[in-house]
Amino acid sequence: MAESTSKRLKPTDPEEATVVEDRISNLPDSLLCHVLSFLTTKEAVVTSILSSRWTTLWTLVPKLDFNSHQFEEIPSSDEEEQSPNHQDQWNTNRYRFTFAHIVSRVWALRDRSRNYANPIKHFRLYWHSDSDPIHVDTWVRTAITPDLEELHLFISHPKPFNFPSTLFNYAKSLLVLKLNGKIVLNPPSSSSSSSGGFPSLKTVHLVDVRFANGDTASKLLSCCPVLQNLYLQIYIRDRDNYFKIIAPTLKTLHLIFLRYWEYKVEINAPALEYLYCRGCSIEDILLGNLSNLFEANVTVDRNPNKDYGKKIRDFIGALSNVKSLHLVSNLTQCLCYATKTDLPMFHNLACLSIHIGYILWDVLPNLLHRAPNLAVLVFNEKVEWYNVDEEYTSIIERIFNEDVPICISSHLQTFHFKGFKGSTYELEFVRHILKTARFLKTMTVSSARMNSEEKVRVLKELLMFPRESRTCQIAFN
Repeated sequence: MAESTSKRLKPTDPEEATVVEDRISNLPDSLLCHVLSFLTTKEAVVTSILSSRWTTLWTLVPKLDFNSHQFEEIPSSDEEEQSPNHQDQWNTNRYRFTFAHIVSRVWALRDRSRNYANPIKHFRLYWHSDSDPIHVDTWVRTAITPDLEELHLFISHPKPFNFPSTLFNYAKSLLVLKLNGKIVLNPPSSSSSSSGGFPSLKTVHLVDVRFANGDTASKLLSCCPVLQNLYLQIYIRDRDNYFKIIAPTLKTLHLIFLRYWEYKVEINAPALEYLYCRGCSIEDILLGNLSNLFEANVTVDRNPNKDYGKKIRDFIGALSNVKSLHLVSNLTQCLCYATKTDLPMFHNLACLSIHIGYILWDVLPNLLHRAPNLAVLVFNEKVEWYNVDEEYTSIIERIFNEDVPICISSHLQTFHFKGFKGSTYELEFVRHILKTARFLKTMTVSSARMNSEEKVRVLKELLMFPRESRTCQIAFN
């Protein structure tokens, strides 16, 4: 290490000058590279101007992180002089080289330096404008080595990009795979054998990717024997898609389907703890073994002209072990097809968040009776465009006068009513909760549609209601 980089003169009187040690530059390469790994590649390269000690240090960092937006926002000094006002600056070309030139130059500088003992472990490429598939293919193939641990690829291009098949054979250390854009996946059939696949892969995020065949997604998952986190946001553009998610080690699953064609989904994940599902048809989704499921946030598409009694029984039955359940509007409407015996017992359910509307009040009694240990209840009210006060009030009276659900009388501790409008039936339901919930600690009412006068009126009414629980606190947001 050059002495000039390890010691510096303190800016004071020349006669009293003291030598100050540059402790940061004296740190070992491994530690400095670890610090630089928390920066983007652009930020890491900037440190090369600090001193000769730092000139090539960034090339030892086992991470490359490129984002095209970062290079579109920096004008050169000459351009700043030629564009005196802010508006003109935005209309000029801000950078001397294209994004492709910059990334290629970084790769070249890294290859020229002493980095063979520091292979790339993290590669992230976000190319937001029209990307060049030739450059992308070159960079990705270069990054794919047995040492690669994380690969993040976001590309925007009018034509699909065929993902290199070498990933399935050489990325043995890959832990995280995140792909976003028109990226075509076509894992070779041999990838499911001992010679291929991802023996270390734990997290997969796929957004708007393309599958070469109807069973490509299933083949891909079969290559991941230790997969724990799966995020799928898929546009169904082809016929005959069958998504078979059989993953013994999977713990979290996000499914978001935007579809033009019919498809089938089968989920069998005995270790799954969290399930988020949007866009699935109640007719096309099959839930298998979810015995370890802790939390579910689900809704389904439905045909209002069909009877989904058996389908609802099978679908809801697979969720019966959850401790936290969030039901969105379409699924709550499907519940109207289920009788009391169709719904399973939710013995473990402690938290229920539910979107209520013109149908749910009819099935609410059955739902509450099947969750005897419920401690947290959250209502998300939908806007009603007609007067339903009398009809709903009658249902609410029946719930509390005939047979108060045991979860309300003996276990409920928190109740939150979101989207509260101050209507008669809403006030009636809140009144009954306060009157019968012996262990209630918090009653929260939230509304964004009421003016200040209405809020004051409602709050006064709430505070006048009798409370079975002496410790209950009422909050009005």
